[in-house]
Amino acid sequence: MSYVRVQIDFTLLADDDEFVLDQLTEELADDFREVGEVERIPRPASGPDSKGVAELVLGAVIVLAGVDPGYVQALVDVVVAFLQRNTGRRVHLRVGDIELTIDRANPGETAELIRTVQTAIEGARR
Repeated sequence: MSYVRVQIDFTLLADDDEFVLDQLTEELADDFREVGEVERIPRPASGPDSKGVAELVLGAVIVLAGVDPGYVQALVDVVVAFLQRNTGRRVHLRVGDIELTIDRANPGETAELIRTVQTAIEGARR
């Protein structure tokens, strides 16, 4: 099965600090690890004096997604569950050139979201 890289990040709230963002990012990464391979995004080096320590971008992860409908369903389920636990946030998915924003999806929207994500993943494979 071939895979596509999907970047997933969530909106920041005004009172978020670095600790909260790190915890939420790790929570999201852990949720996706139950589905498949996930990695946190390293922050690019900021200058010539950088020590090479890869700080992590807070609020974003990369997931290797397959086009199998069961996998896409699990991916969307993780996003919807994360949003239910973290009210007031939105999640952004980037698959190739396609970007989606998810905000409190109801069951009908979730079904449409699954179709949209699967189409985006299939398109990115080409």
